[in-house]
Amino acid sequence: MPVDPNHHPRLSRRQLLRAVPVGAAAWWARGARALAQAGAFRFIVVNDLHHATPECDPFFRSLVAQMSSHGAIDLCLIVGDLADTGRPESFMAVRDAFAALRVPVYTVPGNHDNDVEKTTRIYSDFFPGRLNYTFRHKDWQFIGLDSTEAEKFQNTRISETTLAWVDATLPTLDRARPTVLFTHFPLASGVNLVPLNAADLLSRVSTLNLRGAFTGHYHARIEKRLGDTPLLTNACCSRMRDNHDGSLDEGYLLCTATADGRLSWEFVEFTRARKATV
Repeated sequence: MPVDPNHHPRLSRRQLLRAVPVGAAAWWARGARALAQAGAFRFIVVNDLHHATPECDPFFRSLVAQMSSHGAIDLCLIVGDLADTGRPESFMAVRDAFAALRVPVYTVPGNHDNDVEKTTRIYSDFFPGRLNYTFRHKDWQFIGLDSTEAEKFQNTRISETTLAWVDATLPTLDRARPTVLFTHFPLASGVNLVPLNAADLLSRVSTLNLRGAFTGHYHARIEKRLGDTPLLTNACCSRMRDNHDGSLDEGYLLCTATADGRLSWEFVEFTRARKATV
């Protein structure tokens, strides 16, 4: 199997917990309480779910149950391709499955979420106001962006609508506040399937205190940097799809944001992410 030069292995949570065989769950819970007392918070980032049929529903119920086992989580980001073919029933299933987390869930669309009508209309029916938007949580601000160009998957451009929204919104943001950006298409130079004008977006947000950008679309665990800012692309977490780089681990990122602007993350493997014949 060819080695992807963009692939950087990281220990999964399961591998880490092998070193703590007794009381591991209690250890994680104590860590979550200590973080909360220090003004920090934890959140989950997951991408490329590709819900396709009702047979996917038990997969996502198990995924959410595993996410809930981490203890205190403040919010969840779903970074595009919620649906495999953009059908309403898939959006409904994902929305209902993640409601069981009982925390705010923030989404952005992926190219497959536009498959039916070649637009974001159906996606927006189920996730209104979740195209280009910003929100604050504790001492941090988050920016969600629609980086899709209809259903296209390569040689794409971030739309003028999105770039105009960024231009209009930047003056309203706190440039000193630690900031997280999340969007479906990769942004880091040299990563497969990056939009042709990704650099235009990055130049616009460079004046912010950007502590990290989370993306998907190219299914692989990739960590690059633009100056001091980590630009992260993660593996998929799907019953239907494989990783593009040939790696087997699928899962999500468990992230910690601190009051003094530090952002850290770890990859958590979803142990049921093994493909069935479909």
